[in-house]
Amino acid sequence: MNVKKRIIAVILLTAGICIGYLWPSKPKVSVVMLTYQREKILPRAIDSILGQTYKDFELIIINDGSTDKTEEVVNSYQDKRIRYYKNDKNRGIAYSRNKAADLARGEYIMIMDDDDKSLPERMAQQVAFLDKNKEITAVAGQISGLPRIPENHDDIAAGLIQYNNFGNANIMYRNAFAKQKQIRYDENLRACEDWDFWINMLFSGAKMASIPDDVLERNGMSEKHYGMSYEEGNIAVREKIGKKLFPADTQKFYHADACEKIKMLGDKKIFTAPFYENLLKINCP
Repeated sequence: MNVKKRIIAVILLTAGICIGYLWPSKPKVSVVMLTYQREKILPRAIDSILGQTYKDFELIIINDGSTDKTEEVVNSYQDKRIRYYKNDKNRGIAYSRNKAADLARGEYIMIMDDDDKSLPERMAQQVAFLDKNKEITAVAGQISGLPRIPENHDDIAAGLIQYNNFGNANIMYRNAFAKQKQIRYDENLRACEDWDFWINMLFSGAKMASIPDDVLERNGMSEKHYGMSYEEGNIAVREKIGKKLFPADTQKFYHADACEKIKMLGDKKIFTAPFYENLLKINCP
């Protein structure tokens, strides 16, 4: 190799290194974790992510203005996959979830709560499912000890209209879909913001599924820090669902009988055609 070619090769190599440093390759998965006042149990959650068998991910941790030693806990980890941010004050669940989603670079977003533990194969299983099933937007895994989540879209959709039967911290979804449809958490909600998010996904054409395996263990003893009661949250989300169906009468849907409800949902196309036709046969004799 002559001197001129060597110089060119060195320039290209140096440029490649600089580009890789400034714009590192995007991870397949962005794990998004909101935390607040959980210094004692946060390591359990972080360790369960760093211990995943699937390795191509980033872990985005949003500290929602904690006054305990949360920051010290996070800074004790020397893992380059962790991206840590702290809100200037306590801004709430929805704000922090939106912030994490905005920062996410991965093809898939995996939700993780700071008081849960993801089982080691969780990420690998959910990535494999979404890679194989291109028509599915979001996939849930089962939560140990809790009622089983339906595995097919139609059953999930039928439940979501009434309550959150899908979960939240057990879910992985396609980042591009949410961004394209501009689906965000409602920052006016301090509870049930996850249910509202999935309803918005559903009415935007998302297809949902679950895998049969447990992917998450809950910590039922952890203290809750956000103020809105789930009863208030349920009322607020039902109001929003009703408004999507009948803007002039938000209660019309929930006051209707089963047959009327199904007919009201007909033009929303949230079910597959065969499932919807069967619903009509069963409920509208």
